[in-house]
Amino acid sequence: MRGSLLVTLADRNFVDQAKQLFSSVYWNAGWKGEYMLLACEVPEEDLKWFREKRILVKDVKPFSDSDSKNETLRYPATVTCKLALFSKEFQTWNTVVFVDADCIVRYPLDSFAKVKRFAAARDWLNTALIKHQARQPENMHASEYFQQFNGYDLTATAFNTGVFAFKTEIIDNTTQAELQRIVHKYRRLATFPEQLWMNLYFYKKWDRLPMEYNLFASYLHMRLGLPKSQVDGVVLHFPRCGNEKGFRCWDRSNAFYDEWKTNLERAELMDLKHIPKTKNKRPGLRHSLFQRWRLRLALRGDYANFYRNKMAIRSRIRKIISGVKPGEVNLGNFCQ
Repeated sequence: MRGSLLVTLADRNFVDQAKQLFSSVYWNAGWKGEYMLLACEVPEEDLKWFREKRILVKDVKPFSDSDSKNETLRYPATVTCKLALFSKEFQTWNTVVFVDADCIVRYPLDSFAKVKRFAAARDWLNTALIKHQARQPENMHASEYFQQFNGYDLTATAFNTGVFAFKTEIIDNTTQAELQRIVHKYRRLATFPEQLWMNLYFYKKWDRLPMEYNLFASYLHMRLGLPKSQVDGVVLHFPRCGNEKGFRCWDRSNAFYDEWKTNLERAELMDLKHIPKTKNKRPGLRHSLFQRWRLRLALRGDYANFYRNKMAIRSRIRKIISGVKPGEVNLGNFCQ
């Protein structure tokens, strides 16, 4: 069994983003494991660059053929290709680390190799409950909708699938079949497709990473007004924020654009035969604790909303379930 594998995912529209991600991992993290691109309908001429850089390439398709036709999904079906990582072939490696292509890695990722099962950071507070990962179809009654999640606590904390790591020993002969079952049952109910499905699959079977391993940089800087110099973490993540412009690190108006552009340009200098010694060492414990305190202070309003939402969802579920005949649904399965 080989050591660790660093993976990102891209389609034909995210080729430069994948190059930048690998470059930031190479130069800033000094990643000594192997690199792999999950390529979803990427032209062969674009894949040539990755192969020449000795980056492994695996062609993948959306987890279900019908995903691309599901107009209810908030993100493109390409993201569901992440589920391919949980197939037996990845047991070639001991540990798999996945980082979305809309991220910038600033510091070493060595601690990922120490995970004991599946590990990820909590989703951002506005969508950090399993209920936030799902949607209720207009033609589905509330009681029926909540019954679909019998066995799950919808107010349980949800993780974000932009950054995660896992020991491949968690994969067995039933993994893909169980994922397929979850996808089939909850396809119509997913707002964030693979994120809901993975949260259900790993329900109560995951370990939480600190927020600095998946820091929503633009949200902190643009929405909460945190100075750019104070937005620092092991992995900076730049997901969309509704239809707002400038949230992506490759947007020229983004405060982190120059950093992203520099990483992209340095991708041409990568040589996986010679891994550089990283100059970016993680801050000391005192600085880390202060940074974590500062982030929590900036997010105090979000934390308050997070707990209010949790209580509101529990109250709503109780009211709905109270109208269901005794024995049909176990209330404890919904809110524990």
